[in-house]
Amino acid sequence: MSSDKSVTQLKSKCPVAIDLQGSNLPYRLEVEVADLMILGTVPPEIDGTFYRVMTDPFVPPHPNNIPLDGDGNISALRFRDGRVDFKMRYVETERFKIERNAGKAVFGLNRNPFTHHPCVRAAVDSTPIPTLSWDQVETFTAHPKIDSFTKELVVYGYEAKGLASTDIVIYPLDRHGQKKDEQWIKSPWCAPIHDYIERMKKGGHHWAWNYDRSATFIVAPRRKRTKLPAGWKEGEFRVYHDQNEMLIHTAGAWESDDGSKPWLETTRVHENAFPFFPADSRRQPAPDATAYLVRFTLNLTQPTDTKVAETKIIPPFPAEFPRLDEHFLSKPYDVAWLNAMTPAEFHDPEPEGEGGVGLVWSDLDGVVQHRYSTGKTEYYYAGRGCGVQEPIFIPRLGDAPEGDGWVMFLVEIKLIDLCELVILFTKPVAIVKLLFHIKAQVHGNWIDQRQFKDRKSLVRQGELETISGRGALETGDI
Repeated sequence: MSSDKSVTQLKSKCPVAIDLQGSNLPYRLEVEVADLMILGTVPPEIDGTFYRVMTDPFVPPHPNNIPLDGDGNISALRFRDGRVDFKMRYVETERFKIERNAGKAVFGLNRNPFTHHPCVRAAVDSTPIPTLSWDQVETFTAHPKIDSFTKELVVYGYEAKGLASTDIVIYPLDRHGQKKDEQWIKSPWCAPIHDYIERMKKGGHHWAWNYDRSATFIVAPRRKRTKLPAGWKEGEFRVYHDQNEMLIHTAGAWESDDGSKPWLETTRVHENAFPFFPADSRRQPAPDATAYLVRFTLNLTQPTDTKVAETKIIPPFPAEFPRLDEHFLSKPYDVAWLNAMTPAEFHDPEPEGEGGVGLVWSDLDGVVQHRYSTGKTEYYYAGRGCGVQEPIFIPRLGDAPEGDGWVMFLVEIKLIDLCELVILFTKPVAIVKLLFHIKAQVHGNWIDQRQFKDRKSLVRQGELETISGRGALETGDI
């Protein structure tokens, strides 16, 4: 009989990497489950779908690839009348189909075609399979925003004319997906890096951190007909700088009535928060690098290349993934929800004798609600060994006061490798049990059913065309 030791020495084909082990192993699931188990009661007013986007490699990836790359996998939780259905599917791009058929990775590092297998370097269209439509630019932002005044989706693409280009395209999409008011501007450099084309040819990453570059804000009018701040010329855009730091996810932004002063809130780390994009010098980020939500104030009467004013830290605790009541995007707001490292005073102490088993401080283990007008912060702690993913907010009604609704987020219970969905209204009102583990989301969004005329089922329905009449208690032939 083989020993336990020999079993633990067995290796998988998947490369050993921080983002591909433990609860982050590839799961490769395509599944649908009707009527998930629920603890508590899902409010009947919650009527719509929570969409989550993940990266989940279908085949073992390049051993040096990054956590943000991989095959796109989308999960959906659809709510109706207090019940919840679940479905998860891969996005079947050309890359996904080729590698699935090959049974191995033929694409190399993220956005570095020099590391792809020769058979696909020039032969593959980078276009995903069509959904409604797609736009012929090289990139599309991961964070489009809804203009709460016009209801347009405001988007941009960087490197918009190809790898290493400094071109940025900006435009809104209307309710019908039609592009309007397209504008092109130039970045002072290609993102936060320098001299990376040669790095790519040598088989390195597309991006690398540069400790000599500053965080940069590029300010451009939304439309050619936008009223310009004092001193600006038609077609002008301006560039403002802060110190070397990484700005990760924005909460919201708004501007003064005369358009001369915008305010922007974002999470910030005084370091390279993505160590998988190392500096060319191989310098490693500080181990205590921490994200905080901060507010920047820009003065658009200042000339381009001006340094921005000092920032203001909003809630005084480490936090990431800020979300708002999206009716207030592009407006001043009073409430924000964030993932946070829950302060020790808000949860039970670690049981005696279990040092190292409790809270993993590299993870976000709670959700907070911060109200600006009062300075009050409320915490939800998910529990020991749990990781909490990006929250979303669901308003009670379309015209409800700000913050009147529910907060929803997925929790990874890492000690038993399961996930569940938590719904809060000041306190938990329902927990939706998935009874299996799914990959951590990159981001997610709520789509309210009230926007649609028709309703479609997410999962298969038990519809019968005819009844056989041959059940055990029927009067058919014996």
